[in-house]
Amino acid sequence: MRTTPVLTLGVGPSFAVRWLIPRLRGFYEQHPEIDVRLSTGGAINPFRDDWTCGILLGDGNWEGYESELLFTTDLFPVCSKAVAARLSSPSKLTRQDMLQVSHSPEDWSLWLAAAGVKPRGKVHGPSFGNYAMALQAAVDGIGVAIGLRPYVEDDMARGRLVAPFSITVPKKRAWYLVYRPFRRDDPGLAVLRAWLLESLGSKPTSA
Repeated sequence: MRTTPVLTLGVGPSFAVRWLIPRLRGFYEQHPEIDVRLSTGGAINPFRDDWTCGILLGDGNWEGYESELLFTTDLFPVCSKAVAARLSSPSKLTRQDMLQVSHSPEDWSLWLAAAGVKPRGKVHGPSFGNYAMALQAAVDGIGVAIGLRPYVEDDMARGRLVAPFSITVPKKRAWYLVYRPFRRDDPGLAVLRAWLLESLGSKPTSA
């Protein structure tokens, strides 16, 4: 009979690759008794009832679920140092520079409006299926991606990405820990919640 608590966590591929997986070793070291199973969720795949919980980006309202705010975020352009060197102002951005995320087409429009740049028509540029892909393209010097914390924290700390401009705008959505009410007292959920709050500074944070 299984006695090890199982934690099935639904999470978007970008959050998994850009933040969660690099920190899983720390979780395992603290909680070797938890059997963690990651499942793909996020913007494309719906929440599944066999998940213990999920970490989702949204407005906090999911009918039939409980949600706990983890952190909010802002949007700002990021790119390699070489690309940043040729961008003296936001007006220097071209369509070829602006890397798009297909499920968040509003990101660039929000930021350009805050920067006072009025593009001629709809913003176009190379398009990617998720933030992880767009940010990797930015690391590789293909162009400028819209960054959001926590996705860019590690690359910026290591100098792989820089923010060429200081302007940031609210994403107007936040990351939440989401679960069915009957999962509230699940031991795996309790451990994950405590670890997330510790990793994020013991309280919901504004990025």
